[in-house]
Parts: sequence; C-alpha cells; structure tokens
Amino acid sequence: MPNESDVKEGIIASKIAAHAADIAKGIPGARNADNQMAEARHKLDWEEMFRIAIDGKKAREYFESTPPTEPDTCSMCGKMCAMRTTNRILEGKTVELFL
Repeated sequence: MPNESDVKEGIIASKIAAHAADIAKGIPGARNADNQMAEARHKLDWEEMFRIAIDGKKAREYFESTPPTEPDTCSMCGKMCAMRTTNRILEGKTVELFL
C-alpha cells in the first residue's frame, strides 16, 4: 500500500506531465512558470526558485542539505555552474574554470 510520500511523489509527477503536455499543446501561458524560473536561475534567486518550484519545500530541503560552496554558484556545479559563467561573461568578467 502506498504511503503519503509515495502519493505526493505521484501527484508531483502528474503535475510535471500535465505541464509538459500543456506546453506541447501550445496552451497560452503554459511556459510562464518556466520563464519565471529561468529568470530566477539567471539571478541565482533561490527564494524565487523555491516559490516557483512544483515542490518548493523539497527543493529548499535539498538546497539546505547541500549548500553551494561559493556564493554565486549552485550546489551541483560549483565553479562549473552555467549560471555563474553566463553571468560573469555578461558582466564582462574573465572566466577561468581550470585554475
């Protein structure tokens, strides 16, 4: 018998699938949350990302369990963070990944 966590994960998977279907069908506004998330990622605005996320609580828990090692990166990529690199290039800074 499924537990509460299994049911929650199933609901989240259904929401993701429905969202993808809405985008595929060309439903007006279906990409709005994706665009908002992209903007928040560009700014590395974690609070906004948690707010927009389908499961913001889980995203926050993961983030807090493995915080970034540098302030302008994510916990997954460190110096190789695509957002960090993009932001630095857009600011006209030199990007050196292999030092």
